[in-house]
Amino acid sequence: MNLLGLRYFIAVTDYASFTKAAEHLFVTQPTLSRQISDLENEMGTALFIRGHHALKLTAAGKRFFKEAQKITNQVDHLKDTVNPSADNQAGILKIGYQSFLDTSLMYDIVKQVSQKYPDIEMPLFRGTPAELRNQLVTHQCDVVFTLTPCIEGFTGIDYLDLQKNQIKLAVPHDHPLAKQKSVDPKELADENFILLNRQVSPFIVDYMISLCMQNGFSPNATYYVNDAERALMLAGAGKGITFLHSMNKVSSPIKNFGIQLLDIAGQIDNFNFVLAYREKNRNPLLSVFTAEASQYLKQIQQRA
Repeated sequence: MNLLGLRYFIAVTDYASFTKAAEHLFVTQPTLSRQISDLENEMGTALFIRGHHALKLTAAGKRFFKEAQKITNQVDHLKDTVNPSADNQAGILKIGYQSFLDTSLMYDIVKQVSQKYPDIEMPLFRGTPAELRNQLVTHQCDVVFTLTPCIEGFTGIDYLDLQKNQIKLAVPHDHPLAKQKSVDPKELADENFILLNRQVSPFIVDYMISLCMQNGFSPNATYYVNDAERALMLAGAGKGITFLHSMNKVSSPIKNFGIQLLDIAGQIDNFNFVLAYREKNRNPLLSVFTAEASQYLKQIQQRA
């Protein structure tokens, strides 16, 4: 038995559904089901009545739920007790971030906080959007630097808007569309697409497929890759077209990969770079960090 398993159990109980709890936790349903089964095996009794419509706690499950809540609350309280107050400007703030984004702004904020509060420890955890979402809701990270689709639509999470981010279309420099500044999605119906694997960037892949479908066609994906650089190499070699975040960390994509980047007409979805955190996070250093982040953004705006 471990703390993560207890938090998973509480989530399943709250949602009365493995599917909804898995979506909330951003883990696969089989993973969540296996965690609960392992917990039941360890306890030697069933904790849920698995019906056709909704899960219900057994009598043992109800008793276990009360104790699980007590334990997780006590652990959270213990963290508050051990972690010095914000007034002491010391303690631990765990930070998650997405590896494929340009995180220079994040590092500037972390550097400013570190210089001003040298006794605050800030361990960094790199992950995919799904991993970061899971780390946030299961209290493994206090804050995560990510894109808005990672946390939109989920209750209990707030965020600070940091930087505007758009999705661009990358085409070979000799492509007929390369001379345009922007492209209507309808013009892409006959193109071959190079897409990231969904597990790498699920929100963006889903959005782009949805955008194509809304414009009357299903994208013909000829390649699936694990990172933006491979996608750009293939695009530059004339194997298809692909998509790129405007704040992707790929260096000089136009020069290095022989492509042109075009705006996508009608793009209204929010893919901004944000600092996300749980509303009920009781780490006193959270307010210190978000205040410093806000102050740094104001400094940037004043210099602009």
